[in-house]
Amino acid sequence: MALQTIHLDFTQPGGRASRFGPLLLVLGVVALLMGLSYQRDVGREILQREARLTELRGMVNKTLPALAAQESDTPEVRSEVQKANAVLQQLSVPWSDLFTAVESAENADVALLAVQPDPRSRNVIIGGIGRSLPAVFAYMDRLEHTQYLRDVVLSSHEIKTKEPGQPVTFALSATWQEVQKK
Repeated sequence: MALQTIHLDFTQPGGRASRFGPLLLVLGVVALLMGLSYQRDVGREILQREARLTELRGMVNKTLPALAAQESDTPEVRSEVQKANAVLQQLSVPWSDLFTAVESAENADVALLAVQPDPRSRNVIIGGIGRSLPAVFAYMDRLEHTQYLRDVVLSSHEIKTKEPGQPVTFALSATWQEVQKK
């Protein structure tokens, strides 16, 4: 078996592939520039939408003015004004802040079953189930340390002694407050 020698000459121009090289380079640069332009446009649009979202959130979190009934209004109109004021009061509640505070205090030992806010009294009732009574107390402590909830009180609880692990169903009462955003 005879060995064949291979002669490699890197100084000689190649075949067809070397003719398409510059064209492929130009096409690649054009594609890169188009991609960068598209990314810049999408970035601008995202910034505009985030600014609009912030503006809308600010509008929602502002307290809406109540409607005033006139002395000349009929009883039906006064009733409608009261209903409209109740709706305005519901709309002016910072719901996302309240639910964020409740969710941020959760952990694996407590599961929420109900959140019942009352916008007029600024109270919220939170119902759930915990692995143990100390887990419920720890959850109450975390709620108390959020910036939106105060006066967290255990309204009722029941230890399910016949169930495995003896979980605790509970109801908490808390007062929520608005925090002035900077």
